[in-house]
Amino acid sequence: PTETQHDDSLIHRDILHGHYLFENAQFRYHNDDQRIPLRLVRLEIMPGERIAILGRNGAGKSTLLQAMAGGLEMIQGDARLDNLSLSHIDMADLRRNIGFLSQNARLFFGTLRENLTLGAPHANDEQIFDALEVSGGAVFVRRLAKGLDHPIMEGGNGLSGGQRQSLLLARMLLRSPNIVLLDEPSASLDEHTEREFIQRLHQWLGNRTLVVATHRVPILELVERVVVLKEGQLVMDAPKAQALNADRMQSHRREWKNENQSA
Repeated sequence: PTETQHDDSLIHRDILHGHYLFENAQFRYHNDDQRIPLRLVRLEIMPGERIAILGRNGAGKSTLLQAMAGGLEMIQGDARLDNLSLSHIDMADLRRNIGFLSQNARLFFGTLRENLTLGAPHANDEQIFDALEVSGGAVFVRRLAKGLDHPIMEGGNGLSGGQRQSLLLARMLLRSPNIVLLDEPSASLDEHTEREFIQRLHQWLGNRTLVVATHRVPILELVERVVVLKEGQLVMDAPKAQALNADRMQSHRREWKNENQSA
């Protein structure tokens, strides 16, 4: 079936659990863009699953996360979340239930507290530090003379990449969404911080649905299933062990082929 955009009625759902189903779905960024950066013949994600999206730069990893967050226009096919048409779910309900940390997420001019509570205005200091503990930002925030009242420059200028990343992660975690979409969440973290973040996030996730785009091998500890994209299309969907074995086999084949060509 083809979705139509003529129906203005919106579906309200207080709670969304993360059961995604894409069938023959094609997406584009906006009306004026004729390119189709994402084509999904079939992809189903069950509530509580933890999935990694792998692929080279430009493969469509970030685009898939955007589509799951309701941020792309679907021009053909069917995209459903909890058996509801994704394009017809009220955006406020999507934003409340989906925590999407994109690579474009930014800090703004204001205090640390104002930045962290952007999506959770009633959060108290204890809740804020709980989120910072998970993201790896608690130690450096506690060292600041003004703590949560520390002023932040536009874009987080003056902070290290790892500090910015930990604050952006904490802001998303503080909202406690049921569906967690992460785009390269540990790209700016050092190995030690990344390892601690993975352990703490694993505990925090509980029964939440996780979909994470990454090129970092340690992040795969969080998932049990791997989806591989190439040129905006699904080329593999398998349990993690099977996917990694297939990837290793491909690497061995390439090495074997190169050795034989040079022999």
